[in-house]
Amino acid sequence: MKRLTLFIWLLLPLTSIFAQDSTLVLSLEQAKTLALQQNKTVLNAKLDVVAAKKKIWETTAMGLPQVSGSFSHNYNIDIPVTLIPAKIFNPQAPDGTYMEMKFGTDHNTKAGLSATQLIFSGEYIVGLQAAKTFKQLSEINEQRSEADVKALVTQSYFLVLIAQESLTILDSNLTFTKNILHQTTEMQKQGFLEETDVDQLQINVTNLNNALTSMQRQLVIAENLLKFQLGVDLSTKIVLTDKLSELVNDESTKSLIQEPLNIESHLDFQLMQTQEHLQQLNVKREKSTFLPNIAAFYNHQESMMGDKIQWFDNDGKWYPANIVGFSINIPIFSSGQRLTKVAEANIELDKIRNQKWQMQQNLIMQGLQAKTELNNALDSYRANQQNEILAHKIYNRTKEKYQKGMASSLELTQTQLQYFKTIQADFQSILDVLNAKNKLNKFFNK
Repeated sequence: MKRLTLFIWLLLPLTSIFAQDSTLVLSLEQAKTLALQQNKTVLNAKLDVVAAKKKIWETTAMGLPQVSGSFSHNYNIDIPVTLIPAKIFNPQAPDGTYMEMKFGTDHNTKAGLSATQLIFSGEYIVGLQAAKTFKQLSEINEQRSEADVKALVTQSYFLVLIAQESLTILDSNLTFTKNILHQTTEMQKQGFLEETDVDQLQINVTNLNNALTSMQRQLVIAENLLKFQLGVDLSTKIVLTDKLSELVNDESTKSLIQEPLNIESHLDFQLMQTQEHLQQLNVKREKSTFLPNIAAFYNHQESMMGDKIQWFDNDGKWYPANIVGFSINIPIFSSGQRLTKVAEANIELDKIRNQKWQMQQNLIMQGLQAKTELNNALDSYRANQQNEILAHKIYNRTKEKYQKGMASSLELTQTQLQYFKTIQADFQSILDVLNAKNKLNKFFNK
């Protein structure tokens, strides 16, 4: 019962994401959480961490006891013949005569067990440290993959919302323009308006239809991109619950601009620091080649010989042999090869330190630039919002005048185009704000 309760508790976060008809209902935070669970790039990064943990044990095991067994059996079809001077056995034998002798048995069996233990190796010690550092490198890469995926999902989420709102505005204006076109056509038939007015409005309807169709296609593309980044099938239906206005006017936007730059916490800088540490270990590894390697070993062997196989016979006799010892490999002279390798490793370390300094300065510039971009995007957003409000008022007044016969179709078209341009500029400024905010969030690893 406890296991069932635990299982249900683990599934609770998903119940708010998946609707009854298998439609994904997602807020921005839920989308990012789902992506971290299902995006294939993130999953591969997690597998790299698991593989790095296995690598640590693989390296550790190299310094632990290594035991192996062996078994062999030889059947001598023809035992080799050896010629021995006959005088050895018969002093009366003539000189130059030999006796044919066979040494050995038809069956020879050997079973052995050997064990080795590394006692000291500088390269092994450094290799073990490097394996642990490589695991840290994999973990940082996992965090980078998660940060990249969250940023991409956020950007795609914004694109879908903008496409949806654009569709709503285009559809509303198309409906209104079609109604105006119908009214104008009827008035032209009665001789109150010129045919030019009808033609102008027909052009507006055609343009709005084309824009609406194009935006519908862009919405499909944006949704498919979001699904791909979420790691779900493209046939899955998605419903986004967050609104653009809520995301733009979030209080966290101001706090992001005021947050101090901490380069030490930036994932790229941490990655560079880890690479520097790995190179330091490489220098130590090259230096360790000047040290001796010490290992101990033990061999045990049992042999059985006879003209028949007697493995399980009581009369069969095994002859044991035991050897224990150690070996020391002492490097003495390499004509400067080892010294050269140490120097080369130190050169690479100096290069990495130079790259680290460059990255530090570059990240400071990136952070300051990202804050500037967000400030500029916010200023542009506020200005475009005011322009859209004014353009909307002008458009509405022109529509009223046109319906009363106080404005021409050309004036209506001009104000309509002006209104659409301000909407487009407003959406672009919204996207700029959200992207700049997304960029800063990624910079701060949020």
